[in-house]
Amino acid sequence: MDWFHLVSALLLLNLGCGKPVVVRKRMVGGKDATKGQNPWQAIVWVPGKYYCGGSLISSNLVLTAAHCFEVLDASSVVVILGAYKITGNPKEEIPVQVKQIIIHPSYNESDNSADIALLQLSQNVPFTRYILPVLLPTTSTVFLPGQSCVVTGWGYLELNKTKPKPVNLQEAEVRLMSAEQCRGYYESKGVGPLVGAGMICAVDILGRSGPCLGDSGGPLVCYKGGQQFLVGVVTFASGCGGEPPAVYTSVSAYLDWIKNYMECAED
Repeated sequence: MDWFHLVSALLLLNLGCGKPVVVRKRMVGGKDATKGQNPWQAIVWVPGKYYCGGSLISSNLVLTAAHCFEVLDASSVVVILGAYKITGNPKEEIPVQVKQIIIHPSYNESDNSADIALLQLSQNVPFTRYILPVLLPTTSTVFLPGQSCVVTGWGYLELNKTKPKPVNLQEAEVRLMSAEQCRGYYESKGVGPLVGAGMICAVDILGRSGPCLGDSGGPLVCYKGGQQFLVGVVTFASGCGGEPPAVYTSVSAYLDWIKNYMECAED
């Protein structure tokens, strides 16, 4: 084992994959997250154009949304890890060039199906107090409708964009919905794309908080057994915080595809 992997292994042992450094205290209607609370959160930045969210899942892979990449060369994308303020965190953050953009072969932008992508980084990143991968769920890890989860990002604070995007990372608590309930809601209202296979939904019961424009690709994280698991990737949120429910790509539905690339990337 080389020095990099030895140090990273020790950090993971001490800090714990899927466990933030700061104990969680508790977007649209969201609150400032606590610094160090979401060490897997990534900024996926295309300089001069836009940015999306993402989640670090290994030392050189970030999981995000496919719709963030229309026609882009990997060299034009930068991933920033360890960030809390979107304006800069010089002591904690690490910017890394992207080596390869891997979009799921079944991705269809017309219906948002398989809206998931992997970014292979040009180098392994060292794990620190502010940079740690999030756990992926296993096939036996079940998250039921009604469970409380957290979505994070630097997206707009309201749909009409009259307020500027936040500087600090925002978080919002939401609850999982069954696919049937979510699909029925969208179909009854006649709004938004259809909720198909490989998608999950979550909503704030009070209708006050949730993801908005700019949060795409970011993590939906749920707690189980004292650890945090990446359950969803922000796909679309027609109402920005209120109704209708936000829709996420289900990480569990694409585990085999993700793990195949994780194994290749670590070779």
